Amino acid sequence: MINKTNLKIITPKGVMVEQPVDIVTVKTITGYMGVLHGHIPLVSTIVPSEMYYRVDNKQYKLSINGGILQVDQEFVKILADEVNFLDKQGS
Repeated sequence: MINKTNLKIITPKGVMVEQPVDIVTVKTITGYMGVLHGHIPLVSTIVPSEMYYRVDNKQYKLSINGGILQVDQEFVKILADEVNFLDKQGS
């Protein structure tokens, strides 16, 4: 069984996503990166782009207008002004 990372996406409207995920893929100033459970801690700037996360082989696609990424071994926290689901699965 794969270990999951706790994803939390926060906007001024409130918490948009808060759940355990398999992987988070987000675009930072250095390009796209995938974050799995156990990733080294980091803080980075997110650029406006599409981001993805996967839960049990179901992928969710979102647009993000930029923000801050905080990663620790067991969680990924994203602070953004605006996030929108681009698929009906996440709505």
